[in-house]
Amino acid sequence: MAKFKTHYDNLNVSRNAPVSVIKAAYKVLCQNYHPDKYTGRPEEALRIMKIINVAYTVLSDSGKRAEHDRWIDRQEREHATDKAQRIMTIITNTYVEPPVTPRKNLSVSYLATVYEFWKKVCSVGNKVRLISIPRSKKLNLILGSIGFVGIVFTAIILYGPDLKTKTVATASVNQDIEAILKKAKHTLNKGQVAKALSFYLQLAEQGNAEAQFQAGLIYANGQGQAKDDKQAVGWLAKAAEQGHREAQTKLGFMYATGRGVAQNYSSAVYWCYKAAEQGDVIAQYNLGLMYAKGQGVAKDNSLAVSWYSKAAGQGDAHAQYNLGDMYANGVGVTKDSKQAAVLYRKAAKQGLAEAIAALKPLDR
Repeated sequence: MAKFKTHYDNLNVSRNAPVSVIKAAYKVLCQNYHPDKYTGRPEEALRIMKIINVAYTVLSDSGKRAEHDRWIDRQEREHATDKAQRIMTIITNTYVEPPVTPRKNLSVSYLATVYEFWKKVCSVGNKVRLISIPRSKKLNLILGSIGFVGIVFTAIILYGPDLKTKTVATASVNQDIEAILKKAKHTLNKGQVAKALSFYLQLAEQGNAEAQFQAGLIYANGQGQAKDDKQAVGWLAKAAEQGHREAQTKLGFMYATGRGVAQNYSSAVYWCYKAAEQGDVIAQYNLGLMYAKGQGVAKDNSLAVSWYSKAAGQGDAHAQYNLGDMYANGVGVTKDSKQAAVLYRKAAKQGLAEAIAALKPLDR
């Protein structure tokens, strides 16, 4: 990855994002960093808003965006060239190792042992050659491999304990987190929602995205307690900002329906796009729906077809039915009754009533 920032980075969108998503991202960031709403210093809000406005000005203009893409390509090539040159300089120059305290000194006896082991390997190899076996690359490779394995094996004996010590702390923490998540899930499955929520909140407050998502779901669904959409949105947003795919989808739904937050289709599009890019089938379907209806984005049937197709390809019955409708009526795609029937049947096999009804006139 190149170590330079682009306007795509400033708007937090991918390089292939359509204009509608760029616009949605811009609106979301404007809402977050508006000086009247931003919780930080006003001058910081103004600085960020300036960056956001410049980025949007460039990316919303096809000509300026194309020029920016060309600039990115040049930067990536230059960075790659610079990196290659740095590597070649290191390789070609004589490298003098700086004096450092070794993690573990190699004793004279260790080196002597390795040397003696190597001499024996070579001696055996020479004897084997004398017994009328011709020298070959294959034999040299085998003998070299035996020697290398011997050295590595000796090193592992000496250094293995130190390597294990370095990883044991991290492994222990991860195991603790996994254990708590497993316990929370088991408790939730038993219907002990309040207890499960306490486990999830324990990790959520430490920044664990999965725990934040699960806590958000419990608050959103009102499982075993009163619904709290504001709490749900709060935890879902924290997980979504960490890239949690399902949290992004659910947060997009909350914005689209105005649950726990003011209804905002631009924000819904933004979060659904983030999840859809990661392959979330529900987000892909929801994006298709919003493009088909023009919610939060300009109505675009071709993009609706594109996102419905992705979700339909993953087996989503509603996406298959809606895509079938678009083929049946020639909306956003060339009219194709046969393809419509194929899609209707796929959805009907999953028991979708609308698809079953749509098939009846086609089967006559």
